[in-house]
Amino acid sequence: MQLPLSISDISELIFLAIALIVFIRLIIYLLKRAWHKQKCKLVWTPIDVIERRSNLSYDDFIKEYASVGKPVIITDVMQDWKALEKWTLDFFKFEYGAVECAVKKDDVEVHSLMTIADYIDYMISGNSNKRLYLANWVVSCYPELLDDYREPIYFPNWLQRLPRNLLIKYECDNPEIFIGHKNTSVGLHKDPDNFSAWLGLISGRKRIVLFTPDTKDVLYNGEIDIFNPDLEKFPLYAKANPVEVILEPGEVLYIPSQWWHHVNNLENSIGVGNIFINELNSELVFQSFVEGNPIKGHLLPLILEFPWLTKPLLFLGVI
Repeated sequence: MQLPLSISDISELIFLAIALIVFIRLIIYLLKRAWHKQKCKLVWTPIDVIERRSNLSYDDFIKEYASVGKPVIITDVMQDWKALEKWTLDFFKFEYGAVECAVKKDDVEVHSLMTIADYIDYMISGNSNKRLYLANWVVSCYPELLDDYREPIYFPNWLQRLPRNLLIKYECDNPEIFIGHKNTSVGLHKDPDNFSAWLGLISGRKRIVLFTPDTKDVLYNGEIDIFNPDLEKFPLYAKANPVEVILEPGEVLYIPSQWWHHVNNLENSIGVGNIFINELNSELVFQSFVEGNPIKGHLLPLILEFPWLTKPLLFLGVI
């Protein structure tokens, strides 16, 4: 007659089962990392014009644009956004006028803090020589605004697996709203840490100039003003191959990893955008984080794969 299992036997079996599950998950994780490392390489496609596409399937987007590092404008992804009608200067002034946000002046990262009401008054007054741009207003601080738009299906974002307090700590809390005065600019830059990005335009028009990653040596680390280049000071810029486009309301621009871009507001404008990481750029992002901090960089893929690790690592101060 078989004796019933003791509590210690049951505990041991539970421990072995958990250990086996963890072991299998780790093996799967390592295999996925190996696959990503083979697939996730910096690739770009030289272009003379940025295509506009509608009725673009996710598979075609991956095949024709994301997998070959090619920007594209998607013209119909914002059609059902409430934000297109709702997000106006009056709306933000009366609903969020007391909110303080950082404003930029030309190429200065943070010029000062202003309330949204004061900034909008500055925009519509037309009697100031300042060139201030209210950028990087984090939408998730006001969850009700998240209901006014829908994240485009083309840009799955692994960052959404992580708790918001961690994203805030590392300045990855997105999406962000950009409210720009006519003729203001965010300056020539590429998005940090090899993230890819998308930019959707609610109102106004934006002039955007893009450059492939291999032209970084002639862009002087973003110091040059693309819209008024000084070739005596920056002679190598003459070798650059800029690609220019006008982004219209209701359109979304996809910006692949490491593409330099300079954005100028042709009119008072409102936009929303996001940086993101997924299987196509993950290893590039991981490597960038490793270069900045080896320990935290190596932990990033682990916590994206096993988000439950975030709380104990935060508690221990490891991340």
